Amino acid sequence: MPEWTMPLVRRIGAFVAALVVMVLLGSIAHSLFIQEAWSSSVAAAEGAPGEIPMDHRLAWIAHDLVGLEPLYGVLTAVALLGAFLAAGLVARFTGLRWIVFAVAGAVAIYVLFWALKTNLGTVGVFGARGEMGLAAQIFAGALAGLSFALLTRPRAR
Repeated sequence: MPEWTMPLVRRIGAFVAALVVMVLLGSIAHSLFIQEAWSSSVAAAEGAPGEIPMDHRLAWIAHDLVGLEPLYGVLTAVALLGAFLAAGLVARFTGLRWIVFAVAGAVAIYVLFWALKTNLGTVGVFGARGEMGLAAQIFAGALAGLSFALLTRPRAR
């Protein structure tokens, strides 16, 4: 492979890794907020909290990951790609690489859910409908941005 392609391959690999972080954490957060909503609605209906055994919680998370991944993965990939391209320019001039990419990831996910809500009337991900659920998605975006920054940091020569 030509030497000039190595930085590009490294960035693509880092982007895929950051996207995996986003999809995994975002999907897990989504599942946990849905489980909480289910438990609360059972408590309201029956007067006792709805208990979810750990194996059911894990199966629910796995099911949501498989169910959410295709569309959620594409939407978050587009959002993060645009944000990381802009962040690369800003980081080059500021030198605050970790902060810039973490903020870019967080803002990208906020803008994604804002755009979905504005254009479709719903955020599309039940686990992101409330303030805490949206905050968890934004935090996952920040961690994805931080992951990308760490994986693409300039190497010492």
